[in-house]
Amino acid sequence: MIDLRTTLEAVPVTGLTAVRVRVPFRRPFATATGMWLHREAWILFVAGPDGRIGVGEAVLEPDATEVEETILARLIREAADRARSGDVPDVEELELLGTPGRAFRAAMDAARFDLLPVGDGEVAGAGEPRRVGAATADRTMPPGVPVNGTIGFGGPAAGAEAALQAIEAGFTTLKLKAGVERETVDLVARVRAIRTAVGPDVRLRLDVNGAWDLPTAEERLEAVARFGIEYVEQPLPADDGAGAAELRRRVEVPVAADEAAASIVAVRRLLAEGAADVLVVKPARVGGPVAVAEIAAAAAAHGVPVVVSTLFETGIGISAALSAATVLPFAPGARFPAPLAHGLATFGLLEHDLLDEPLVVESGRMHAPGGDGAGRLRVRVSRPAVARFAAEFVEATP
Repeated sequence: MIDLRTTLEAVPVTGLTAVRVRVPFRRPFATATGMWLHREAWILFVAGPDGRIGVGEAVLEPDATEVEETILARLIREAADRARSGDVPDVEELELLGTPGRAFRAAMDAARFDLLPVGDGEVAGAGEPRRVGAATADRTMPPGVPVNGTIGFGGPAAGAEAALQAIEAGFTTLKLKAGVERETVDLVARVRAIRTAVGPDVRLRLDVNGAWDLPTAEERLEAVARFGIEYVEQPLPADDGAGAAELRRRVEVPVAADEAAASIVAVRRLLAEGAADVLVVKPARVGGPVAVAEIAAAAAAHGVPVVVSTLFETGIGISAALSAATVLPFAPGARFPAPLAHGLATFGLLEHDLLDEPLVVESGRMHAPGGDGAGRLRVRVSRPAVARFAAEFVEATP
């Protein structure tokens, strides 16, 4: 395996342009932290010396502060000017900027990866997750990686209907958005209805977005454990690693860290605290494919699997996350004997994915469409769609 950091840094950059887009959700998307109406993102077009263009996407958390948005915009404008002479901000410089720096790094690394000649080494791929100790992947499986379907908030009947539709679409793992229920009995009724509808073989996981405190989390997880919950994602606030570690000791449902897994430094702290059975890692949040690889290596040393997820990017950002997910090592364990589904099937939530051809989800697995003219990410950007949703255009000044 060629070192990914070295490989990407060796990709020359001769220019950079960027477009800030604002893409509406098809319908308002509710989480425990609020209602999301649209997605803002920066689409980076990075020029290589041979004239080819690589693409990447920089996004912040939907509830990012105005200061973070300002820093990211300024960083992109300055980088466009610097790129004219082949200079781009390095990892150390970007890390000093915190979240905006990692968002830019994720987009830049994705674009450089997209510029790599297809077949260059083993820096990434579009096949199966690598199984530790296994010579080859199971070629009887459909292409791509397993992904989960998402069930939004609603009553028991609505949840059961949505779950059945997801199963009919081929998903075998479902993530239930949770955290807004007023009483434990409300959550139990909803989970029971969904489990009854889909049967015992479908994997169910909960996503709470940090909405519970420790007593609430313990009570509610004990109440739904009998329904076979694969894991609960971020049940406590992101800054409560000690509480997450204590929750793991109290309940049988595995605990996953999502918002808490914000960087390699944060992940190492979580692992040291024993605060997670699973890490949900979002490349756009942690700094891109190299950061994902670093986190996966640290997690593997503690026997903790990694699930790659999104910040509701367009298809451009999701294709980069998909590439990162395809090369994660998989070491079977007692709690998770089979690969966990990734949280990548979110592009359909937006009015447009900004791609000429959408990412493909079939039989509960996702892969890129590929085709002639596609770069290493194996997607082609729809320039008309980018123009349609454009809010700002940045290029190097003369």
